[in-house]
Amino acid sequence: MGSNKGLVHRGSKSWWTGDVKTLCGLIIPGRDAKSPWLTSPACPQCEAVLEARKRK
Repeated sequence: MGSNKGLVHRGSKSWWTGDVKTLCGLIIPGRDAKSPWLTSPACPQCEAVLEARKRK
């Protein structure tokens, strides 16, 4: 796992808490989560998981 500073992560937001769980395993509290307009620089771990899911 890496730091969420400076990287754009992919994940899903909890309906209940607003927290975001990223594909690389980070949990970002809802108050700190933002929806970026740009996707660069992307988290390499999140992108690897996304690519693996696409291949299935």
